[in-house]
Amino acid sequence: MRRPPRGWTGALAGLAGLGCLAWLAAGAWTLTAQDAEAPADPAARIAKLEARAKATPRPDLYFELARLRLAQGDDVTALHDLARAARLAPQGDYVQTYFLTVLDHERYRGRIELLESLAKELPDYPPLLERLGLLYQGKGRDAEAEKALKTWVRVRPDDPGAHAGLAEFYRAVDRPKDAIPRLEKVRGLSGENTYALRRLGVLYRETGDLDASAARLEKAIAETEGVRAAAAGTVKGLKPGEKEEDLAALVELGHTRLAQERPADAAAAFARAVRLDPGSPAYRLFLARAEEAKGDPKAARSAYEKAVELDKFSLDAQLGLGRLLLGQGDPKAALPHLKEASSRNDRDPELHFLVGQTALEAGDLKAAEYEHAKLKQIRSTTLARKLHELLEAHGAP
Repeated sequence: MRRPPRGWTGALAGLAGLGCLAWLAAGAWTLTAQDAEAPADPAARIAKLEARAKATPRPDLYFELARLRLAQGDDVTALHDLARAARLAPQGDYVQTYFLTVLDHERYRGRIELLESLAKELPDYPPLLERLGLLYQGKGRDAEAEKALKTWVRVRPDDPGAHAGLAEFYRAVDRPKDAIPRLEKVRGLSGENTYALRRLGVLYRETGDLDASAARLEKAIAETEGVRAAAAGTVKGLKPGEKEEDLAALVELGHTRLAQERPADAAAAFARAVRLDPGSPAYRLFLARAEEAKGDPKAARSAYEKAVELDKFSLDAQLGLGRLLLGQGDPKAALPHLKEASSRNDRDPELHFLVGQTALEAGDLKAAEYEHAKLKQIRSTTLARKLHELLEAHGAP
């Protein structure tokens, strides 16, 4: 599943994590190093710090305990000390930053049991809730994932990242109607967020609300144009007065317009996408289908041919071009494209029958007989019989 970037937790870890690691590695700031009475023996130093932390719980004491335990190889206990330090430290403090940096280390990242035990120290800690939600979801533990992500939303109701995280979960488990209000909340909290608008455009289409889908996608396009046009002189590749368009929203708008049975508008959206990314065979294919639906076979053929030129192995592009040419009464031109499409899905009986039928119309008995043999080979008895009858009607032995 594709997810939005992490919220403030990921940003803090990325900005300050390396600095914290360097401090620890060098022993740059330690309470015991400043304590003239600190025992030389590590176990004794840990015992003394434990007593001090028990008497006066402070984040720096637990941080130092964690540092010493990590040096002794007791990483699990060290992480619990860091969790206690994070609980006592203010948001954004270096202790929290280091705690999250350690949690994201490959050694600990996927250990659900460890994170669950740390959550007992920090039951309402958003970074832990987010990580647990993702891990539960990855293990198919959807009920637990939903509970963790809902708790994140409850703890941080004004955090757009929390609502986005829950929305992405609902998308992944095919609950679009539950995802929609979460993403609308993201819009409300962060202004016209183009990520949320794009997602909503797709989800409203999936739930059948095509007008809402188009409205959100058009809004995403307008937001991108407005922001980028204001900085057109500084955005790479743009000249003053030019606009940068939202490619993803344009493509989704094209699909929505097709669903609305507005092929001309769909073709216009896909044409803009092609202009932005002329090397994409997929966008050429989408444009070809829209032009075909619009009733412009010449434009459709041109788009299909360009899609095939860009990706000759595309089953959909080859099949679309072959069907179009066949519909225009040119089976000889259609045949190589349909054969290539069939080679991309060699076990599809419908495709083999179509190629055989087209070969007969093109006067290529040998190719038709080959497709008949393929139908028998893949045990498509009914279609093999139908193609055999057509072969006999064309005088094949």
